[in-house]
Amino acid sequence: MFLALVAVGLAGPAGCGSAISQPAVLFLRADSAGGTQLYRQDAPDSAPQQLSGQGAGDVLDFAAAPDGRRLVYTITDGANGALRIVNSDGGDDRELLACPDAECSGPVWSPDGTRLVYERRALDADDALGSPRLHWLDPADGATLPLVAGEVIGYGARFSPDGAWLSYVSPADEGVVLYRLADGQQRLLSSRVGRPAAFSPDSAQVIVSDLTLASNSTAADGDVPAPIQESSRVYLYRVVLAEEGRERLSADLPVDDSAPAWSPDGAWVAFGRAPADAASGRQLWLMRPDGGDARALTDTPNLFHGPPAWSPDGTMLLYQRFDLSDPAAVPEVWTLRLAGGATTRIAPGGYLPAWLPGD
Repeated sequence: MFLALVAVGLAGPAGCGSAISQPAVLFLRADSAGGTQLYRQDAPDSAPQQLSGQGAGDVLDFAAAPDGRRLVYTITDGANGALRIVNSDGGDDRELLACPDAECSGPVWSPDGTRLVYERRALDADDALGSPRLHWLDPADGATLPLVAGEVIGYGARFSPDGAWLSYVSPADEGVVLYRLADGQQRLLSSRVGRPAAFSPDSAQVIVSDLTLASNSTAADGDVPAPIQESSRVYLYRVVLAEEGRERLSADLPVDDSAPAWSPDGAWVAFGRAPADAASGRQLWLMRPDGGDARALTDTPNLFHGPPAWSPDGTMLLYQRFDLSDPAAVPEVWTLRLAGGATTRIAPGGYLPAWLPGD
């Protein structure tokens, strides 16, 4: 339905390692009453500030405006959802869009901060959530309309940094759709795992995940045919928007690679890797945009590491982690300083972390 552990050479700017400093971090965490709220933390050892809470319901997710002055977050009370907007200091918290009989989530700001895209899932007659549809939203007045006319299923929207392209996952097409906003030109990239794309800082390239099946046969015993065993692998591929085809970045190994994130200067890509055929926690990895110099940044199989996010100066990664070996474990927010590999726990119980832009 295609439409209409130490990272060598990453020391960063001179003097950045002399003092431990970082931008403010945003994350979700349960409050004292058990509801999920949005928090801001300005330093690793500072007390977090609760930014949400004026609207009834649990916070599902959030997105900071490109200038870092405003945040849009989504809430749900089970039957009805809403998008709310709040200043990054916690002031002027108000409803932006009511979503009766629906869940609204996944907000993404355009690079110029003039509009957003979000996902809307309507409740059916059995109070079950339907498939997601993408919608535009004007943060000035809450006006909204479908991204594409018709009953088109899509999610995981991402803008290119220059604002020229919008990508989204299209389950019906088993891929990621690239949509050029100026003229409506579209391109379908194969991606059968349903994960969002990652644009390069110069908007000229994009990385997507795709599934492949690998066959392994055991040794034959006389005239008995060797049994064929198939395993699924997920690899990362780089696509140059001005060219046809794609380049595989992942090594030819039984792995599941995911969540690619470009460094601010475009020189590196951080991503998550887990064994494809074994129960083990996802680790953080680093490689060049052509797949070279790949190396592990973490090696703790009992810990699952969430998607990495680069600090604006390219010296740290922000991520969520979870201890798979502890039944009582809760998620935590951590940072990893690339020059030296030091890790710092930011928020016990926190999840879905993001840097506050412009901080």
